[in-house]
Amino acid sequence: MGSDLTLEFEFRNKRFRDAEKGLRSFHHHLKASWDGSAKVLSQELRAFLDEIAQAMVLRHSGAWPGGTGSETLSKRSGKMLQSIVDSVVVNGQTFSTIRGTIGGSMIAGVQEFGATIKPKKAKYLTVPLPAALNSDGTPRKKSAREWDNTFVARSKAGNLIIFQRRGTQIVPLYVLKTSVTIPPRLGMRKTLDVGLPYFVEKSMDAIVRAVATAKGA
Repeated sequence: MGSDLTLEFEFRNKRFRDAEKGLRSFHHHLKASWDGSAKVLSQELRAFLDEIAQAMVLRHSGAWPGGTGSETLSKRSGKMLQSIVDSVVVNGQTFSTIRGTIGGSMIAGVQEFGATIKPKKAKYLTVPLPAALNSDGTPRKKSAREWDNTFVARSKAGNLIIFQRRGTQIVPLYVLKTSVTIPPRLGMRKTLDVGLPYFVEKSMDAIVRAVATAKGA
């Protein structure tokens, strides 16, 4: 920077006119404690992604079936939510190499982006009805084939249903569908976007404190 160059910047509603001197000083101390500052950034990124994962757990832990809405999912086995928590990874030792990822299982991806599911081999998908589910919404059997005394018939509404004979009762177990469309309801990307500015501000505050500590050491 030349001596005749004037830089101004605003941070937290305070305007700094002598930016050149301030930035030179900050750069000097940041460079002197680069590894420590990168470590702080890595820690803040890990904390941020862990918070996003926990936000997903809290949002989608309502009891089945009432917890399912336009932007929420009922908690069933809990495996999908745990896959999100377990997916958080932060790698890298410097500012240029630090990377953080968050994802989850294939089911989490489907719930995040939405999808139309079609049968791969069979003609129909078997969508379980309440009688084929446990109280938490998980399937009682791995497949419709595991049920005894079943038959297929068309309902009054025109849907193909797998029924089971239970003595004198006829119980609907599954509805047969050629495809099922799942809307996006997880909301991970939206939560990341909302939280990102707070992460940046919190990280910079932590880095500045780390640099100040290193300067005073």
